Amino acid sequence: MTTIEGGPSGQPAVERPPDPRPDFIAAMAHLPALVTVVATVGPDGPAGCTVSAVLSLSLDPPSLLLSLSTTSRTAREILRTGGFAVNALSAEQVELAQSFATRATAHRFDGVDYHLRHGQPVLERAASTVVCTVTRTASFGDHVLIAGEALWSAFDASRVPMIRLRRSYLPAART
Repeated sequence: MTTIEGGPSGQPAVERPPDPRPDFIAAMAHLPALVTVVATVGPDGPAGCTVSAVLSLSLDPPSLLLSLSTTSRTAREILRTGGFAVNALSAEQVELAQSFATRATAHRFDGVDYHLRHGQPVLERAASTVVCTVTRTASFGDHVLIAGEALWSAFDASRVPMIRLRRSYLPAART
């Protein structure tokens, strides 16, 4: 619906386009995305959250890019510590994805099996993990973009990665 507003005295009315955000959110739900837990260790212990905005950035040097909300504790800790791990969840880790997306921040690692690699939390049974050091950051809207250079990478070819599509967690197709 378009809103018509009268302009200042003597000015013509201005047509305001409808808010694009609801349709944008719905469209993004139809874009399949890898489900990850991005994690770091802060002064109060590990911090992490479920993230689908992760992509390979460069092979030389091996780097990736992620996007986190500026209000995220995980983002604040990554920027403070300068390092993070991207854990691509396997299809059987749906409860873990939901927990890191909805559980109180201070309790997200309760009962979670992980070990540290280069000081960063590597989740057990993840399909793959990349541990990075922060190389660049940029603010964009209500998010911060964080580029990281890979220090260590591993994968388990026997595990099927998880994707998010149409607000559901699904196994990626096995090839």
